[in-house]
Amino acid sequence: LAASEAVLVESYEAGELVSTYTTDLTLGVSSGSGGADPLSREEAHFVVSRGEDLYLKMLLLDNLMHADLHPGNILLRRARRYGRNSLALLDVGMVARLTRREADAFIGFLNAMGAGDGAAAARCVLRFSDSQACTAREEFEADMSDLFRRTCRGYGTGIQFGEVLRGVLALVRDRGVAIDANYMTLVTNVLCLEGMAGTLVPEYNVLDAARPLLDAHRALPRPLFRLAMPLVASLKRVKDRVCR
Repeated sequence: LAASEAVLVESYEAGELVSTYTTDLTLGVSSGSGGADPLSREEAHFVVSRGEDLYLKMLLLDNLMHADLHPGNILLRRARRYGRNSLALLDVGMVARLTRREADAFIGFLNAMGAGDGAAAARCVLRFSDSQACTAREEFEADMSDLFRRTCRGYGTGIQFGEVLRGVLALVRDRGVAIDANYMTLVTNVLCLEGMAGTLVPEYNVLDAARPLLDAHRALPRPLFRLAMPLVASLKRVKDRVCR
């Protein structure tokens, strides 16, 4: 089997769409009404935590992001049928290739959220375009500091990712801050992730759960982080299980 940038290879993947369960819960109908068995608490937590692991690996290590990471493109293979729980991503023909600068700017934004630092977050957002035309940079930084004082005080404070990002995007619009397409892909995907978590495991905090990987990425040189990624990801999963 040969593949190249000019050839898209597709395969059939068995499993159940995660959107089956998120849609049922959103509409308030019995889980599994689409024909699949209801998710157990353990399975729901697996979907959310492993889905976040996939997002973070693409961002922190691969510099390649699935461009449409909603629950309808995530397939769950359940242990009762396939031996162990696993996820498969669908529709990967559309991806965003991240430059090192793009990845570093968005990772810096996530770290600023974890620190509750609105000014640092503003400086990261102003890097979200190679041709930034915003002329109200100081005002934007002040607005972001005010937003963070109200909604984003750092790790362990119950940050609602979606609320913060919607506030940031409102300020981006009001202050005329340019954002390039790849960053909007990153923002949209993390909003999908938080929405999925809020539906399946409401107590799961996306930012707090990401802390081990974000801290390791910030502390280690890139080659060491690449080597340490499997261990840090395993520690994150242990923490996820303890906090469940």
